[in-house]
Amino acid sequence: MKCLLYIDPGSGSIIVQAIIGLAAGAAFFIRLNWYRLKSWFSGGKKENEDSESENS
Repeated sequence: MKCLLYIDPGSGSIIVQAIIGLAAGAAFFIRLNWYRLKSWFSGGKKENEDSESENS
């Protein structure tokens, strides 16, 4: 049995654009929220809270 799959250039272009858009969106989100994500994964306090407690 022969399986014939075909994606025309228009559909292929949309798929490639969606993949590039997802990668760019993920990079933008990570860049904006880097310190929040870093503190969430490490389970530590935010850097601002540490500096405030040292000043008190």
